[in-house]
Amino acid sequence: MIDSDTRLCCLIGHPVGHSVSPQMHNAAFKALGLNYIYLAFDVGAEDLETAVLGLKALGAAGFNVTIPHKISVMRFLDEVDESARAVGAVNTVVNAGGVLRGFNTDVYGVREALKIAKPSRSEPALVIGAGGAARASIAALLNLGFQEIIIANRTLERARELARWIEDMGRSAIACGLEEGRMRARRCSVIINATPIGMHPNISETPIESDDIPGGAIVLDLVYNPLKTRLLEEAERAGAKPISGIEVLVYQGAYAFRLWTGREAPVEVMRAAAIKALKRGGSNESR
Repeated sequence: MIDSDTRLCCLIGHPVGHSVSPQMHNAAFKALGLNYIYLAFDVGAEDLETAVLGLKALGAAGFNVTIPHKISVMRFLDEVDESARAVGAVNTVVNAGGVLRGFNTDVYGVREALKIAKPSRSEPALVIGAGGAARASIAALLNLGFQEIIIANRTLERARELARWIEDMGRSAIACGLEEGRMRARRCSVIINATPIGMHPNISETPIESDDIPGGAIVLDLVYNPLKTRLLEEAERAGAKPISGIEVLVYQGAYAFRLWTGREAPVEVMRAAAIKALKRGGSNESR
């Protein structure tokens, strides 16, 4: 039931029309009997400040932020959590009595998805891509204790920027192009695809094939539409452990849920709702 006490949470970004976050969060609110509702709003760059200040004025409990606003939204917040500052992006905002606080729950999502698989830290990790998702993935790997990270990207200078960031934190980093990254993958215990390669409708594409994936490695694809990407199929063929990006989506959402409500999220309910929504119509939401 929606009434005058219902708390609003939402997603803002452009586009948001195919997001599964409303299904995921509303299922969680219902499971715990919480008087909250989650909606998605398509907000262009020119309307971002108005939207953020409007949500603050309306007393929304909080909101998620997706592309292309994860960086620009920081200008309109009162406080930014250390984790978000380190990554340079905000994907979750909490309205604490009129004070907007920005967080990055993507780092937590990647970390939890990997932690369950018990990755070996004695070998390097490979991150494919150099955008915001790659930076969140690297932060998660550093948090897990990885000492060497390889960044493979089409534009080498962007990979080098991330390598310098890693080295500034006292860890070892190698920047390389995609072809060299495929070769270096052969000695990695974790491989993360932080690019849109393989996302619907380009489902036949993969950033790396089974010949370059070590058996026993963990392969996390941040793409979750389709649920089993070509990369995850290649990982299975190589004898590696595949992890779908749906796990990152669910865990980052669970952290946001806790920030907004103060309650532990029903993770299994959220996962089931997200998968059901994807199977019903698909999603192209980008983290």
